[in-house]
Amino acid sequence: MSKAKGKKKERFDDDEEQLEKVQEKKLPTSKKGGKKGKRGGGGGDSSDEDVTPKNRDNEDLESIASSNQSKQQSAGKKQAKKAEKKQKESLTRKQEKNKSKQQKQDEDEGPQELLARPKEYIVKFRFPEPSQLQPPILGVHNVTFAFPSQKPLFIKVDFGIDLTSRVAIVGPNGVGKSTFLKLLLGELEPQEGEQRKNHRLHVGRFDQHSGEHLTAEESAAEYLQRLFNLPHEKARKALGSFGLVSHAHTIKMKDLSGGQKARVALAELCLSAPDVLILDEPTNNLDIESIDALAEAINEYEGGVIIVSHDERLIRETGCTLYVIEDQTINEIVGEFDDYRKEVLDSLGEVVNNPSVVANAAVLQ
Repeated sequence: MSKAKGKKKERFDDDEEQLEKVQEKKLPTSKKGGKKGKRGGGGGDSSDEDVTPKNRDNEDLESIASSNQSKQQSAGKKQAKKAEKKQKESLTRKQEKNKSKQQKQDEDEGPQELLARPKEYIVKFRFPEPSQLQPPILGVHNVTFAFPSQKPLFIKVDFGIDLTSRVAIVGPNGVGKSTFLKLLLGELEPQEGEQRKNHRLHVGRFDQHSGEHLTAEESAAEYLQRLFNLPHEKARKALGSFGLVSHAHTIKMKDLSGGQKARVALAELCLSAPDVLILDEPTNNLDIESIDALAEAINEYEGGVIIVSHDERLIRETGCTLYVIEDQTINEIVGEFDDYRKEVLDSLGEVVNNPSVVANAAVLQ
């Protein structure tokens, strides 16, 4: 019996050890804790007491790691900012060095000459030669005119031109310059006096409103073809000589700009072969290239010219004789444009700011 009890006791001990091994595999407890639980008769309670401190240790480690990571990130940002600032300072020093080098190079080379802006296009045209006509060519004699219920604009005016005349009519706005041209052309009837004109004379007129009649559905090229019976190529060549860009030759005239219509009107004027040109504020819709080309064409033209304009550039370049409308008549100005300009400014109480006048005054002093 004692032997049997001994064997049973040994088997019980073996079973108990196997059970403890199984529990150790299932629960993350230490071997020491397992044994303590065995002694106290409550293995489960002992296991809970062991797990809680371990979790707290893990949380402390994570907190420390997170804190260290934040410190590392903060240190990294500071280091990056420092590097960026250093890079900017380095670039600034490099730029200043290059700037100083460029300034020194510019000083060594001396002042640079300004380049003239190239012209985008060239405007070049000529008026055809006029017919040979005998005087009187065009003029008014002893003319008096007034609009209804108004005081007379002109009283007993005499004026006339021939094919060699170059006349520029000046005067303040509202004095009657355009009205005088209409009297000269017979478009207005005077109360007294008469208008005189050679019956063979062909007058070409261009004013600030020229081109406003170009509102048709046809293109500029088609318009000139129809008006002067021209081949298509010659019509386009005429338009091109007045600076009208090629793509505008085939656009409907009602869609052209004011400046483009003015060029079409100039082409029409030139093709009409006038004996006398009457230009009323012709530069209003023209650019500098076109104004210069117009002045050159006038200087080469062999017919008579009358210009009404405020454009000092055009008047000077054409060398016209100045006539002024004032005091209900028209008179030739003795002298040149500077003299008239000074006279007008003096009457207004203004100081003459003209280089040639100022230079002459300095010499006299």
